[in-house]
Parts: sequence; structure tokens; C-alpha cells
Amino acid sequence: MFLKNMPEKIDLHPFNKEELQEVVEELLEIRGRHTELVSVLVPAGANLNVVIDQLDSEKSTARNIKSSTTRKNVIEALDRATRQLRMLGQQTPKNGVAIYSGNVSQVEGQEDMRIWTIVPPEELNMRLYRCDQIFILDPLKDMLQVKEVYGLFVIERQEATIGLLEGKKIKILQHLDSGVPGKTRAGGQCLSPDTLIMKSNGELIPIEETHNPLLVLSENFNKEESEETPIITKWENNKELFKITTEYPKFEIKSSKDHLFFVRTEEGIVEKALSELKPEDFLILPEKINLNLEDQKINFLPVIKQKFNFKKIIIPEVVTPKIARIFGYYLGDGNYEQDRIIFSEQREEVALYYKSLIEGLFGIGVKINFRKEKGYYQLRVHSRALAQLFAMFFGVERKTLDGKIPKIILMSSDKSLASFMAGFFDAEGYVSNNRVAFGVNNNVLAKQIQFALLRLGIISSINEYDNRRNPYSDNIRYTLAIDDLESLKIFKDLIGFAAKEKQVKVDILIKNRSNRNKVRQLTVTGKEIARIIRNSGLNTTQFNCPSFFVNQREISKEVFKRNILDKIKNHELKKRLELFYNSNLIIAKIAKIESLGQNRTIDIETKNHNFLANGIIVHNSSQRYERIVEGKAKDFYRECAETLKKHFFGIKNLSGIIIGGPMPTKDDFLKEGLLITALKEKIIGMKDIGYANEYGIELLVEASQDLLAQQEITKEKKLMETFFDMLGKQKDKTTYGLEATKKALEMAAVDILFLSKKLDKAISKELTLKASETGVEKIEHISVETEEGMQFFNLSGIGAILRYKLV
Repeated sequence: MFLKNMPEKIDLHPFNKEELQEVVEELLEIRGRHTELVSVLVPAGANLNVVIDQLDSEKSTARNIKSSTTRKNVIEALDRATRQLRMLGQQTPKNGVAIYSGNVSQVEGQEDMRIWTIVPPEELNMRLYRCDQIFILDPLKDMLQVKEVYGLFVIERQEATIGLLEGKKIKILQHLDSGVPGKTRAGGQCLSPDTLIMKSNGELIPIEETHNPLLVLSENFNKEESEETPIITKWENNKELFKITTEYPKFEIKSSKDHLFFVRTEEGIVEKALSELKPEDFLILPEKINLNLEDQKINFLPVIKQKFNFKKIIIPEVVTPKIARIFGYYLGDGNYEQDRIIFSEQREEVALYYKSLIEGLFGIGVKINFRKEKGYYQLRVHSRALAQLFAMFFGVERKTLDGKIPKIILMSSDKSLASFMAGFFDAEGYVSNNRVAFGVNNNVLAKQIQFALLRLGIISSINEYDNRRNPYSDNIRYTLAIDDLESLKIFKDLIGFAAKEKQVKVDILIKNRSNRNKVRQLTVTGKEIARIIRNSGLNTTQFNCPSFFVNQREISKEVFKRNILDKIKNHELKKRLELFYNSNLIIAKIAKIESLGQNRTIDIETKNHNFLANGIIVHNSSQRYERIVEGKAKDFYRECAETLKKHFFGIKNLSGIIIGGPMPTKDDFLKEGLLITALKEKIIGMKDIGYANEYGIELLVEASQDLLAQQEITKEKKLMETFFDMLGKQKDKTTYGLEATKKALEMAAVDILFLSKKLDKAISKELTLKASETGVEKIEHISVETEEGMQFFNLSGIGAILRYKLV
């Protein structure tokens, strides 16, 4: 459709395919005498002003053309195209626009300027300007190809992509991410090698030192108490590690994204992989680790070279609170030499306390001197045997950075453990306005003490500082702090300080501390508590905890007791709620999760399917993990099936669906995805593809060329079988041959028109035009590549199935 005289307005109605076919055939016949035919293609949504500016710029370039006739024709063609674009207004038509302009006269010296403005039936997906001897028509010719529409779907467990194949054009409809961890071999749920594990005997070891058989501590969720469980298997991997840091109390753990954690939710305590965790989630840890341990024997024999020169001392046969306290004090402020041990202390009363303690326990004299230039007291105990004893339990090198709690202390009673902590806090601890704390440069020791304090029911937090203010060391400083009221009370009762000044400070701290804190918070949600209270016939307004009852805040156990439990008179209700108060589980909110990159990792599995890692309860059942993964995979398959239904179910001309993906996954999808029958019946093939993204869709099309070709042949065969069958059985509802079919078209009786691709083009065009005029919706072009197609061509290559019988 060309415009000799430019109208004031342009018809923006898209051409139908018959109109487009007509104008394309007309334009294909045109050849310019010179390069003076202008083609302008503008995609939908393009900025028309930019295109107009480009054409104006091209006019400036055209003024340099040597031939005056060619120059004049090109500028005129560009002027016409520009005016057409200006008349489009502010916005391109829905499918874009194609403008063809130029002198189409075949006679030298004569002018026949014409312009065609075409709004195509489909979206133009390219922008183009060209001045040539022919018009650029390939994008419009592609739209005229008979297009079979095929659904494309590629899937693996982590992602899936849905697309359409329309002729040769691939259209991506949607990409889906599953959030499902990949299938892992045993040992997929991994922790950092330095993660601390508590053995059933109280010993703390890094997970890399665990082995089978070994008994470690786990949590019995039914009894809500710690119990031993054997390690079944152990693996080593290399995976991306993530560090989880909780907000308060501040704990830390490093794991792979597929490791399972116990998480408090509104549905109760559930298992979640790290990949599903986010800040604000709550991890589970024990409020107290209960171990019934006995004090260990001290198996020590000194090495004596000269008996006459050997100073006798008393070595206790078993660990006692007294020797445990001296060990703790030594770890903080002591050091070893071949024939003596030395302690340094700023307070005279503390120095005298330990002098008395050491002399009474070991039966040996202790020298005490005040070093005025240094400002502290020094205790010296001259005894090679005693030096050997401390060397056996502590080693001799880098105690400040590498020292650990002796195994014999960890394996002994809680009373001796508490006494050891007392000695260490005497050496390193301090009391501020809001906490009891100590600071060290030894990360492992800080975490050991934090973990071991759980045996006493003391909850603590570890903070890291870069130590930039210290002119003598650039090592990271780790500060362990105890500041919730219950932990401070336990600290005072079981540990305490030898210095009276610190004792007074602790008393003041406890006196001024309230029960409102973020430690020892209930594992049950406020909404669940509210539900239980209301079901008993009470109203929650009387308890003055509105934010708690709608899950806007957490409360500690003591606040729960004071504000709720103590106000309830109903015996049965109180008994039920006391279960939450007496629970040995508490929560710690996640503050942040950060990637640490690829690292060596260790994984263990225990019989109880959980264990304590850095004080946090973690899940480790590979079977349970796989069940969770499989459940999430099924959910993803069903999500994909619903999405396929949304995209494909309403496509009337959908010829088939092709599915690609790894061999088991696509089969699992069909088995578990609950794809509706109507779409299952459309599946024409499945291909093994290793990608499930946009590239996977492209690979699927490449791999399916044989399938698509066979599908086209199959379709033609079915069409011809239908036509020949009706020709034999319902002859009065079919026609064939030029004249009979023309007559049927003129009477508007044709339902489906069949034309052979080998038919004369002029006849094919004439019949196609008549079909369009009489409302024929289906025109099928039949190849001669099949036996049925050749038979149809020999029968004239023209035929029709009719809407009604002709008289």
C-alpha cells in the first residue's frame, strides 16, 4: 500500500498477512536505477526524534552525491520518509513501522517518487536505515513464513526457562530460580575445619580432628537436654563457606550454603539450609549443657636427673578446684621456664591469694616481689617438677596466641571447670559499668571459653576488634562479655573474683541490671503463647505484653515469668506455659551472613542427626537433607507446571512442546510436576540439554531440528489424510480443482483451503486473496515432500474442506 499523495494522518492499523504479502511482492519487483531507494525500519518503542535526526543527518551527507539526479532523488526520498515519521506523532505504532521511499521509475530521466508506510502484523525487532538499489525486505519476509509455534522448556533443579519458537524466532517468556540446592554426594553439608565440637567427655576439639568412632554432644529435642551421640561418618570437601554471626548473644559459625540449621519460626522449630537463612532468623542453642563428669586423674611423673638436687613438691592425684584455679590463672598471666614458673599480678591482694593457694596445694615456697619499674607483683615458684607439670598441660611456645584450656580441665567436673574460669578471669578479666569481660588475641581460646561456659549456664558474646590503638600489637582482639542478669548471678556464685574491688563491682552490676535483655529469650513465639492463653478463656491484655503477642518483639524467660506466668491462677494453663520457661533451649538472632569464598570443609554425620558446633545446635542428617531438597524440588516442579499452564494453555496454534534438561530432571518434572493432561499431550519430544537458561533454550532448538522437521511432515500427512478421507466419505463437503474451489470461495463455503507449494504463484495469490475476502481462516500450504503431498499436487494442488454442502 503506497501513498502517492501524503495524507494528513496515517492509518496505524497493522497490515494482515495477506496485505503484507501483496505489498512485499510489489516491493520485491522494484529495482532502483541508482542507490536511491530508502528503507527505514523503526522497532516498537524507539525514540522517533532520534530516527528523524538520523535521517536529517543523512540528508546532509546526500548533498555530497556527485550525480545531481541521484542527489535530488535521495534527498526527496529522505524528505518524504521524515515527513511520514513526523505524522506518526510522539509514539511508534505497537509493532513498529517500516517506510520505503524512492524513485521507482525504470526510465532514465523520468521521476516516479513513491512511499510505502507499513505497520507490520508482528513486532519489528530491529532498527535500520539503508539507501540502496533495492528495498530491504527480509524482516517483513520473515513474517510471511508459515510459522509453527512450539513451546520450549528447559529445566534443571536450580533453574528453568520457558520460551516459544515462532518460525525461526525464539522468544523467552520467563526464567525461574528454584532455590533448591544441587544434589550433593554424602558430606555435602560442610563446616569450617576449625569449628569446635564438644565431645561427650567435655573435651573441645576442632571438627577436623573428629573421627569414627567418637562420641560427641547432641541435643535431644524430646527431652530438651544434651546427650551423647556417636559419629557415623566423616568427609572432607572444598566448598564456598559462609560466616553466620548472631546478634545477641554473639556467636559465630562458618558453613556451606547447604548445611542445615534448626530455626525458630511461627510453625515451631524447623530445619533450614543456610541458603534459606536471612538476618532476623533465629538459631537454636542450649541454655545450659549438662554433663555429669568426674574430676580426672593427674598422671604425671617428673623427669629426675639428679635426685639429690630435686626439690620435692606435692602433686594432687586428681584435678581439684584449687589446682584448676591455678591452671586458669597460669593460662592468663603465667609463664614457664626450665626450673620455675612465674606469675605477674597488679593487685597485691590477688598476688598474696595465689601465693597462699600455690604453697598450700603444692607444699612449696613462693617468692613474691614488687617490680616497681613495671608496676606489678611477680610470683616465682622454683621447681623443675612443677615447671614440667605446667609444660605438660600448656606447652611452652606462643601461649598468648595459641594457648588452650587443658583437656584435663574440660574433662573434669563443672566445679573444677568453674574454678579454672575463676583463675583465668582473675588474670584477664575486668568489670565495667555493664558487663564482666576479658580480652585476648587468641580466637580459639575465646571460643573455647564461650562454649565451655555453657556447661555452667553462662551465656556470653564474643566481639572482634582490630586493635589499632595498641602500639605494641596489630593482632585482632577478641573480647568475651557476660552481661545478662542470670549469667552475671551464675558468674558471681560459681566463678567470681579474688579481688574485692571486682567483687563489689559485680554486686553493683547485678543490682542495677534489669531482666530486659536479648539473652535467654523464649523459643516459642508470642503469637503461640497468645493462642494458648486465649484458648484457656483468658484475655491477653492483662499481661502488658502487646508487642510480644503479635511477634513484634521477643522477651526473656524472666520477663515472661514476671509479666505472664506469675499472673496466671489457672493451674493447668500455668503448668503448660511453665514448659516454655523451663525449656533448655534459647534463640539467637542472625545479624549477618557473609561469603568467605572457597575453602576446605569438613562434614560429619551423627546417629542423632545433630550436634553442637561452636555452641549452636546444627542438623547433619544427609538423608533428612536429601528429603528436604527433594521436597523443594517437587515444589519447584509444580511451580514450573503452573507457569507452563499460564503461558501455553491459551495458545490456540501451539503445535507442540519440547522439553530439555539433564536426563533424570526432566523425567522427574513430568512425574512430579502435575502438568495438566492437555499440555502433556502436546509434548512431542525430550532432549538431553546441560543448561536451563536462555542458552539452554537455544541449544534445545538446535537439538530439535530433526524433531521439528518431522513434526511439519507429520502435520502435512494428517491434513492430507483428513482431506482424502472426506473426499472419499463426504464428497459433497469437499472440492478440488481450480474452478470448483473458486466457486466454493465465491459462495463463502470454504472452511479450510489447501494449496500446494508447487502451485503456480499467480493462481496461488488469486485464491489466497479470494479466501481473505470471504473470511477463510485457515489456508494450508502443502509441500510435495511426502507421498500424500505429491498425490495432492497431482490432483490439481487445489482443494478445500467446506463449511456446508453446496447445492
